[in-house]
Amino acid sequence: MDIARKALLLVIAAIGIPVMALQAWLSLTRNLDHSPLWRLIDFVSYFTNTTGIIVTAVAILALVRPASRLAQPGAVTAVAIYMLVVCVTYETLLRGELHGLMVFTSLALHELLPVLVALLWLLFTPKRDLRWTEPLGWLVYPALYVAWTLARGAVIHRYPYFFANVDQLGYPRALATAFSFLATFYVFGLAAVACGRIKLLRGATHPAQA
Repeated sequence: MDIARKALLLVIAAIGIPVMALQAWLSLTRNLDHSPLWRLIDFVSYFTNTTGIIVTAVAILALVRPASRLAQPGAVTAVAIYMLVVCVTYETLLRGELHGLMVFTSLALHELLPVLVALLWLLFTPKRDLRWTEPLGWLVYPALYVAWTLARGAVIHRYPYFFANVDQLGYPRALATAFSFLATFYVFGLAAVACGRIKLLRGATHPAQA
């Protein structure tokens, strides 16, 4: 089991590192009328990109520093939820025609990595010790992302996603969408904890026989 888990983590890291490097390169070589710093900030202003970086970092830490806090079941559960939202959002709202290397990076970030991280969580991540309070902590990253997106957009009037575009939607609709996304993260988090509790109850109901 441990060998299989490490192999899966290695695959996630081996895909995540070059894909995120390529994604960064594609972003930094576009919009050349802007400064490199502007392009770098624009790159990390996409939830998919920052989530891909986080997932890759968690996989690497789980391999080289298993005791790290970011390699623990709570962190793995959180990134699995983040990737699930990335996948669902892309498939339902953002999928479009792509060309060149963007086809490869999009496939890896929106489909391949979410599946691999889901397998990591389903097959190799202990869930019994997940606590009901943890989903609130898992909201910190998406909440900070929402705050950053709205604050940056208010200054430069550029938004990474159409459903966050305050200039077109107005603050009421954009904020309603933001809160619905945060609620989605929270509900998925509660569902993940519930999975662990169900297993715990089953274990208590059917104790191992001597």
